Amino acid sequence: MKENKIYVLESMPVPRAIMNLAIPTVLSMLVSILYNLTDTFFIGKLNDAYQVAAVSISMPLFTLQMAMAGIFGIGGGSYLSRLLGQRDMEAAKEALATSVFSAMLLAVVLSIGGILSIPWFFKLVGATGITLEYASDYMLYILIGSPLILLKFTLVQLLRAEGAAKESMIGLFIGTGMNIMLDPLFIFVFDMGVTGAAVATVLGNGFGLLYYALFYIRKKSLVTLTFKHMHLRWQCYKEILKIGIPASLSQIMLSVGNTIGFRLASGYSDFHVASMGVASRVFTIPIFIFIGISTGIQALVGFTYGAHNYQRMKETIRTSVLITLSCSAVLTLIFALFPRELIMIFIKDQNIVDIGTLILHAYVFAIPIASVGMIMMTSLQAMGKALPALIVSLSRQGIMYIPSIIILNKLFQFEGLIFAMPLADLLTTMLSTTLLIIIIKKLDIPQQKAMDLKAETVVTES
Repeated sequence: MKENKIYVLESMPVPRAIMNLAIPTVLSMLVSILYNLTDTFFIGKLNDAYQVAAVSISMPLFTLQMAMAGIFGIGGGSYLSRLLGQRDMEAAKEALATSVFSAMLLAVVLSIGGILSIPWFFKLVGATGITLEYASDYMLYILIGSPLILLKFTLVQLLRAEGAAKESMIGLFIGTGMNIMLDPLFIFVFDMGVTGAAVATVLGNGFGLLYYALFYIRKKSLVTLTFKHMHLRWQCYKEILKIGIPASLSQIMLSVGNTIGFRLASGYSDFHVASMGVASRVFTIPIFIFIGISTGIQALVGFTYGAHNYQRMKETIRTSVLITLSCSAVLTLIFALFPRELIMIFIKDQNIVDIGTLILHAYVFAIPIASVGMIMMTSLQAMGKALPALIVSLSRQGIMYIPSIIILNKLFQFEGLIFAMPLADLLTTMLSTTLLIIIIKKLDIPQQKAMDLKAETVVTES
């Protein structure tokens, strides 16, 4: 089994290797989409705009917590895959142990800090009245259980980094399946409403985490997880943090951008807040599919880069872009033709449906752009290119998005606000593509020199 994982990363034909790694990851993302949409779907059945708005405005704070967990999940995963490419198993074990146990400590700190910051945060996003009451109850339970959620997220990234895409998918299936079963029980049967959705989310993630823990305990992973490999060495943390922090900053900026977006939307009405929340959840369908493909190839890009097999790495990136563009063509058509129907899956309130349809009309332009951008950004992270990854991470949700959302809202009101995201995606994808092309061209120079030297040697000997 372990030898098969190495074969996939090292020798399997690139299209097959991408499918081998990406299909389980895309399925995992589809499960994540279900998880992401479950609360909105069942709460929407209450047909209460205030409870829908409560879940929506809670997401930036939760996203911020997930971003911090990403430091050791994404950063540790990038370092782990590169070490596997170099065949340095001892360093890989240290990287895994350091990532997991550091994430455990961080998750507890973030849970406590998040609970203490609830009043301040909801004041910042402009929540008032009934919406504030619902949102506070929802986030309290989410944050109490966030150590389980954040540690599960970290283990998902680390398993994918060693090529265990199938195993990461199974854990997500378990967690999401439990969440789907528990949501109607707590929301309707126990009459807990939005609070019940939070409890179901935490319990579902707990079951998923249990599966991953047993996977490592039974030593089925390619890299063994034990306390004895935890050495607290700066060199290890340096390699994890140089990718983990830029990746985390991207999610932090997403949280900040969403906070500003919901704050601006609250100036129009609670219906606008709820509509943005529902539309954003619906839009995760294409985005998570692209994330699934890009995350699936992360181990392959990192492994081939670490092994100096740049030709295989470039083929991986090119093939992945073609795959995501093909998917984007289908998804763009669906979102362009059926935006109202997509919103009505979750809620029937006509005010929310009308506004949500308007939002999806704007977001549809971002689908093909995001399909390419996700591959570019993930490739930079997998290669361990800290500065370019940092620049791109800050750009998508920060440098590009935040000014766009403020300026366009001021110039064109709500219609301008919703077009800020497609514009920011376009600018960031152009930037990340340019940076990746420059880096790859630099990698080609030493290889070309080596080929020229070899040719000269052959001529001389002749």
